[in-house]
Amino acid sequence: MPNNNKGQKMTITQTESETAEVKPATTTIYVNMEFSRLANDINSGTLAHQFNGKGRKVALLPEEQESNYLYYSADKAGKDILPQPFEVNNGENIKFKLQAAPNDSSNASYKWKGIIQNSFDLQFVSEKKHSATYNAVATEGTENDDVIIHINFKLDGDKFSAAWDPKVRVIKT
Repeated sequence: MPNNNKGQKMTITQTESETAEVKPATTTIYVNMEFSRLANDINSGTLAHQFNGKGRKVALLPEEQESNYLYYSADKAGKDILPQPFEVNNGENIKFKLQAAPNDSSNASYKWKGIIQNSFDLQFVSEKKHSATYNAVATEGTENDDVIIHINFKLDGDKFSAAWDPKVRVIKT
């Protein structure tokens, strides 16, 4: 039997929709920090802190004092203020972007250091100097997750670390 396909290549083509990767929706939350106020309160002893072995002053922001040093917004300008808890659907991403609050005129340099968790409802996706993205995976229902955000910053030659617990709720869909 003769081969009628001489010189022709057999190919299977895929449409873009068949090969396109579906990315989960991402909720972006801007963390607007009052670096100068935080540094002043740590230096004056108003906010309790410890020293680590690397010359950094480490402070845990108690929930009742968190609003003295930071607030959350849905926009980079810091005007669309977001209340807690942050609700994220199961399978979606949440991105935290660290920035100086619009009224903070300090020249602080700062860096995202990660999240320490007791419940692992947020799984690491990617991290940059000032932000990190996590995927929400509902593991224990809709209760608030224990998430501790950890940052480093430097102001006027002093090195600091700060940590706090925003309320994040992963909703099973």
